[in-house]
Amino acid sequence: MRTIMTAVCFCMAWMGCKKENGSITVGEEDLVVETGSLVSWKGYLETGYFNSGTVEMDAEELRLKGDEIRGGEIRIPVYSIVVTNDLPPAQKLELTHHLQSVDFFNLALYPHVVYSVTSAQKMSSVDANGNNYLITGSLQLLGKSLPLDIPANVTITNTHVTVATKFTFDRTRWGMTYATDASLPAAERIKNDIEVELNLRATRF
Repeated sequence: MRTIMTAVCFCMAWMGCKKENGSITVGEEDLVVETGSLVSWKGYLETGYFNSGTVEMDAEELRLKGDEIRGGEIRIPVYSIVVTNDLPPAQKLELTHHLQSVDFFNLALYPHVVYSVTSAQKMSSVDANGNNYLITGSLQLLGKSLPLDIPANVTITNTHVTVATKFTFDRTRWGMTYATDASLPAAERIKNDIEVELNLRATRF
């Protein structure tokens, strides 16, 4: 369920960086996410058991000008949720449908999770997880848009951009509160944080 969003988010990181050879692109350019770019997610019970899976990304209006972000948006189709747990096919399908239900992402009303980028700034130093950029933006989930900043490791060459990141976000901030009641036993209570991991490659024109 952390899917989403996830995020989603990182793609935008690329747009704030300089090429490795120090040159800067003149004018705006669009970045194309390579087919098969996925976000991985994990959602944990209080016992430590987790469900995991992937979700697709559709990149739209991702614009870079020199070393400045000029705007961008990544849309994550909720229908693309895939469960990767080692479960019987029928249980995987049941879990997928539950994640798409009103208890979680509510596919019928909100078919996409959207991450909009405001900027991507280079950090003063690489953090303990190898991240060198901070992507600033907002995540729209269940019809609610809230700020969500994401640290990422970004590499830009003359031909492509790669983004790698791993982060968590609190789903309850967006109103996703299923199985969070403190009175539930640990085996039935889902943690608020969704874990998201992304390894993305995008082609430059």
